[in-house]
Amino acid sequence: MEKVYVTFDPRSKLCTILFASLLLMFPIPFQAEILFVTLMYILFILNGSLKKGTIFYGIFWLLVLGDHLMFPFIDHSIVAFFDFLFVGNRRMLPTIMAAAFAMNRTKISEWIAALKKCHVPFGLIIPLTVLFRFFPILLQDFRSIRNAMKYRGIAISTVDLFIHPLQTMEYIIVPILMSAENTSLDLSSAALVRGLANPKAHTSVYEIRFNVQDYILIGSLILCGIVGRLM
Repeated sequence: MEKVYVTFDPRSKLCTILFASLLLMFPIPFQAEILFVTLMYILFILNGSLKKGTIFYGIFWLLVLGDHLMFPFIDHSIVAFFDFLFVGNRRMLPTIMAAAFAMNRTKISEWIAALKKCHVPFGLIIPLTVLFRFFPILLQDFRSIRNAMKYRGIAISTVDLFIHPLQTMEYIIVPILMSAENTSLDLSSAALVRGLANPKAHTSVYEIRFNVQDYILIGSLILCGIVGRLM
C-alpha cells in the first residue's frame, strides 16, 4: 500500500529554510526554539518521513539533556567545551532540519521550476542545478569506491579509513577528485543542452502553485516568529 503524505510547494519549503537561518543568526528564547523544532517534526510527519523526523527530534532533546546536565559544572574547562558543543549543535539543528525537510520528496526539476517562477536569474539557476545533481553523483561514486575496496579487502571497516589516512587519500580522495571535474563538466553540458540558459519562457510538467497546506505552513512560520518576539 502506497503511503499517503502531504506535499508542499518548494517555495514554501524555501521560506522554512530562510526562517530557520534567521533563527540561527539572531538569539531567540528557548521556548521559541522548541516551538519551531516541534513544528518541523510535525512537517516531517505530514511529509511522510516519520522516522527521519523522530531521529532529528530525538537528537534535539538529547542535546538539550546534555546541556542541562553539564551546565551546573560549567566552571570546568572540559565541561564548558562539551557544553558549548551541545548548545552549538542544538542551535544549528533547526536549520539542518529545515534543509532536510526542503529536500525531502522534492525533485530537482521541481526546484528548477519553482526558481524560474520566482524569476531567479538563469546565471544562478544553472550553477544551483549542477550543484543539486552533483552531490548525489558524488555520493554514488563514493559508495562504488567503498564497495570496490571492500571487495579487494582494503579498509573493510570505517575505522580503517581513519587509522590509515594515506591509504584513504590514495584509494578514496584521489579518485573522487579526479572524477569530480568530469562530473561537473558533464552536468554543466547537460544543463545547457536541455535549454536551461534559454531566456525564453520555459514549460514544466510540474504544477508549481501554493495550496492550502503551503499557506498554513507560512502562517505557522509567521506565528512562530511573533511568539518568539513576544517571549
